[in-house]
Amino acid sequence: MFTDVYVDQSVEKLLGDWDLIDDVMVKKFSRFKRAGHNIVGIRRRMCEGGVVLDPVKGELPAAIELGPNGLVTMENTVLSLRMTCGGTPHRVPHNFGFWHINDMDELYLTLPGPTAETPAYCLIFMQHPDPTGRAGESVAEYCEQCLTILYERHYRTAELGFEGVFKFFDDAMRDYNNEPRNRVCPECGHVNPFGYTWNPDRDTPEMAAARQQW
Repeated sequence: MFTDVYVDQSVEKLLGDWDLIDDVMVKKFSRFKRAGHNIVGIRRRMCEGGVVLDPVKGELPAAIELGPNGLVTMENTVLSLRMTCGGTPHRVPHNFGFWHINDMDELYLTLPGPTAETPAYCLIFMQHPDPTGRAGESVAEYCEQCLTILYERHYRTAELGFEGVFKFFDDAMRDYNNEPRNRVCPECGHVNPFGYTWNPDRDTPEMAAARQQW
């Protein structure tokens, strides 16, 4: 796997400041970027004793997966490789208010920063679907009481490209939230909270309240 990554500064300026190189390169992957046959995302976050602190969202709890036997907590551990297998619903509470289901495997690796006082590198890798196939990713909502599926919408990444996936997340959450019946569980009758996307700046008041709740 290889890719070309370009920066705006001159080579002469970059060569004299390795910290700038680090910051510039990480920003290139902050919203995920196609790299060869893969999609790569990089975050800089403080990691202390299994606690991950995002500079914008604050403390992030462990990820949750929905497996055959129910909910499974996936702890954050530095220098530990974690994989979410394709087809597994997963989410990070208070970070994104929906269940993400990727047809492709996702790999997570947190590398420590140069010193204890500097943020760690949180890396996410996933394979880009074969353009000739039908693979993609879905947004889903499940009842928080009984885990009955309430809503699902699929994005054809292989056909449409990864570049449109964040708009897809926004559109899916708008569609889910705009119909109150979507949030009412047909099995147990529980009224579930609003969904929300990755970016807190786009939250409505209802989405901001839901972000605090779940």
